[in-house]
Formats: sequence, C-alpha cells, structure tokens
Amino acid sequence: MDSLQTRYFKVDPDKPQPDIIAQATEIIRAGELVAFPTETVYGLGANAFSSPAVEKIYLAKNRPPINPLLIHVSNLKQVERLVETIPDVARELMQRFWPGPLSLVLPALSAVPDIVRAGSPGVGLRMPSHPVALALIDQAGPIAAPSANLSGRPSPVTGEHVRNDLDGRIAAVLDAGPTGLGIESTVLDLTGFSPAIIRRGSIPLSDLESILGQEIEEKSSSGQEIPHYQTTTQVVMADNMDQMQAYVSKYRALGKKIGVVHNSLCPQHTINHTDQEYYLDLETGGTLFYSILRDAEKRGISILIFAPLSCQAGGIIDTLLDRIKKAGRFK
Repeated sequence: MDSLQTRYFKVDPDKPQPDIIAQATEIIRAGELVAFPTETVYGLGANAFSSPAVEKIYLAKNRPPINPLLIHVSNLKQVERLVETIPDVARELMQRFWPGPLSLVLPALSAVPDIVRAGSPGVGLRMPSHPVALALIDQAGPIAAPSANLSGRPSPVTGEHVRNDLDGRIAAVLDAGPTGLGIESTVLDLTGFSPAIIRRGSIPLSDLESILGQEIEEKSSSGQEIPHYQTTTQVVMADNMDQMQAYVSKYRALGKKIGVVHNSLCPQHTINHTDQEYYLDLETGGTLFYSILRDAEKRGISILIFAPLSCQAGGIIDTLLDRIKKAGRFK
C-alpha cells in the first residue's frame, strides 16, 4: 500500500480537546482511518457505513477480510441505525455494562456493509467508556474499529505501539497515553437460541452468567483463525516454580536471552540467570500483558517464561490464560 504521512495528536485522556476531535472527525468522514484509545486497547476506526473506508482497515492491518469487525457506538440511537431489534436481554446487559468492555452481537440491518459483517447476519456493537473514544464517536457517528495493530501482532495499549505497527499506513492517531484495562472486550453473541461467548475479554464470563442467570456456552468466531500475538520472542508458561527455574536453566544452556514474568497470584521467587524480569499485576485486569510482549521483543528476549496462573482462579485470570496460550508455543 502507498505510504501516508500519519498525523499524531496528543489528546487529554479525560477532557479531549474539541478542535482535535473535530479534525479527527473530518478525517473519518473523508474515508480515512484514525486510531483512537478505548479503555481496553487502541482501536483503528473507519466510517462504519462506508465499505471503501472499512476496506482500508484490512489493507492497513495486512489482514484478510475473513472476520467481522466491531462497530463502536456512543448512544442507543446509533445502535438503532445498525440492528433490526434490541432484545430485552441486550438492553439489560447494555444497562449493566455500557459504557464498558462488553461487545454484543445482534441481528444487523442491511445498512451495515457486508465487509463489516464478513458475511454474517449479525453485527458486534460496543460502547467504550474512554472519553476520547466517546467524543470521537459522538461527532463521527458509528465507527468500525478492530485493534490498531498489524494483523497477528500484540494489541496496542499505547500510542507508541500504534506508531510502531501502523506509521505511514493510516491517516492519524489520537494519542491519549496508556489504555486502562489492556485486554480486549468480551464478545457475546445474542443472535442464536441462547447467548454464546465468542471471545473472552475484560468482563469475566462469571459476571455475565450472574446477570443472565444461566451458563453461557463458548464458540469460536466466524471466519478463519488468524495467528495471534506474533513476536520474535517465544512465550512459555510454567506449571510451577521448579519448572520455571528448569526452563531458565534449559534455555540458558542453549544460549538464549531469557525473561520471566511474575504475577500477583504466585509468590515471587528468585529466579537465577535471567536477563529481564517483569511483574504482571492481576488486580489491574492484566493491563501490562501486551506491553510485556512488546517490550521483551524490543529488548531481544528470546524466551519469555510466565509464572504459573491457576486455572481455578476464574475471572480475568481465565482471559489471561487464554491470551498467554494464544501467544505461546509451549515447549
């Protein structure tokens, strides 16, 4: 694709400057792409009703158009322009979790371009809680927006991450600093006979089940699976601290540069002969996960070893385990 001169705007994360939002809105209306922060990760936004604009998302990300995109909204009137009906269960979930990191798949109106839906009858909708995102969507209207990274790369949680992946490939970036949660939204499909989780995310499955009063099944998203979180750093996860030290010894003997990732559920032990140590504070919802992946790659870490995470812990831990497994090639 032809190189663009990407414009970077420093935006106040709490009180976004109206003149900057106005400029970003004009860029969206002109059919170009703007990266913007949400409370989860940075999104790459285009006019949701413009197929040519949405096509640019796939080109910029180097991603085949085989998976549907989420549309970000800022109010219920925008939702009504996109879906055939809003079921009572959807209204209940919206009241409880919107604005916030929950995406709901509902039956789409024909006004939603096929390229957004990737041929599926439903469309995924989300109302982010980040002030910059809401200000932009208020002015520009519904925005189709996947994560603002090259396809398969770790999701971006800072404006610098977006620059590293998409500089020269998109029109503009609204840089408001680090995002809050750092893990993508939970995606819940309400188009079938019963609710189904398409993607685990920032809202734990147990929270949704408590609201709906039923167990929720999980199913894979439509389209083909795209490799996740590709970096030059290999990710492994230890079952216990002895195995963690054994991994370090094994890869050190092979001459590898090693990083370890401690977490707040596992007592921090001294791990000998490591080149870099990280700490994943699980109380923050896993904000640092993608930053750690990117930093390890930048430092030339060959092997990144995660300390144990109990699958019995539940909540956001289940989501992090899902992301680590997708990033890992366990040896």
